[in-house]
Parts: sequence; C-alpha cells; structure tokens
Amino acid sequence: MSAESVGGEGASPAGTLRPMAAPSKRWSVLARGGEIEYDRILFFSDAVFAIAVTLLIVDLRVPDVPHLQSGRELRHAIPQMGGFAYSFAAVGLFWLAHHGLFRYIKGVDRSLVLLNLLFLGMIAFVPYPTALLSAAGDQVPATVFYAASLAAVGLAEAAVWLYAIRIRELALPGVSPAVRRFVLLRILRTPVVFLLSIPVALVWPNLAKWLWLLIFVGGFVLRRFEPAEDEPAGTKAATEVDTPRS
Repeated sequence: MSAESVGGEGASPAGTLRPMAAPSKRWSVLARGGEIEYDRILFFSDAVFAIAVTLLIVDLRVPDVPHLQSGRELRHAIPQMGGFAYSFAAVGLFWLAHHGLFRYIKGVDRSLVLLNLLFLGMIAFVPYPTALLSAAGDQVPATVFYAASLAAVGLAEAAVWLYAIRIRELALPGVSPAVRRFVLLRILRTPVVFLLSIPVALVWPNLAKWLWLLIFVGGFVLRRFEPAEDEPAGTKAATEVDTPRS
C-alpha cells in the first residue's frame, strides 16, 4: 500500500478529502464502540435531542379562559405551529445525521467529546430562536437570527464528522472517500440553505422561510447520487467474531 493511501506523504487527488492522520500517541482514545463510556455519549446525545424536541412544543398551549373561541385561537397559534414544524423537521434531520455519523466512528477522544458537546449545546438552544421566530412573525431580526442559529448547528455537526474522519484511531477502516464526501454533503445541505436564506430574509423574511424547504429538495437530490456503501471493516470483523462457526 502506498504512502498516499494511508495518509502519508504526497498530495491528495483533487476533489477528495484529506487522508486520515497516521496512528499516533497524540490522540488518546477515551472510549471505543461497545464500551459503556462510548454508549453513554450516544445515550446523552439522544437525551438532549429528546429534550430539545419536547421544549419546542412548550409554547403551544391552549389558554385557560372562559368562552374560548377555538377558531380565533387556532389563527393566533399558526405562527407557533409553523415555528414548531420548522424546528422539529430541522432537529429531526440533525438527529438522523448524528445517528449516521456514529455508524462510522469507532471511538472518541476528548476533542471529539467537546465538539459533540458544542453541537448538543446548540441543539438545546434551538427552542429559543424558535420561540422568538413564532412570537415575532415576519420581523427581519427574528428570521435572520433563527437562520443563523440553525446554520451554526449544522456547521458544528460537520465539524464533528470532519474531525472524526481525520483521526485514524476514531474512524472505522474501510470507509471510502466517496462515502465520507457524501456524508459531509448530507450534513452541509442544511446549514448551507439556512445561510443562503439570510440575505433573502433581510428583504423578504417570509420568502426566506419558504426557501428552507430546499433542505428537503436537496436531500432527495443527494439520494440519487448516494455511493455504493461497503460494510465498514470494523463492523464486518465484529460480525465474524460473533457468528458461531459450524
């Protein structure tokens, strides 16, 4: 195997991600897949997502008043329901992407844990820009702040992936460059759409909200170019060990 294929000397071909760093004592793995410490990180991540999604619905409540006019109340609740729908869909996409990342990450070190915490902190913050967007309606500052906040979440998730695939001790072997690029593009489509909507929001806030639907359009387009995916080497090895031989 050549030096280029294992992240040694030599320039990477154009259009490819940089190769993984060679194994080194610089990175101290705190936990590996299958260990309780590794599982705790995933359980904690799922808990943060669950709490964030739950908090999105807090502002949607029926007022306890006599002679409630349901039609009027529903009209008043439309901005809150819209904000909930935007954020629930976005957080759901971030959760799906996060779940997909850890199919290829076999271990974590301190830096990866900190990056993951940064990402989770931004997920936990999502209910605030959601509530502001719902309360402010079509005001420019609220729309821009919401788009910037969701873009930051996506960029933080991309940082988790880029860091993990650069460290040989953390990523599963056998993940092709095509798969690594595809996973990165799938993560980046969300923050890119939110960032592109910010200039539009400065002039037409309501139009910017419609542009957010391009996230789902981009997802359908990307699926048409999804590369063939080999089973990660680490997963395959584990399966062979667990399968009894006749």
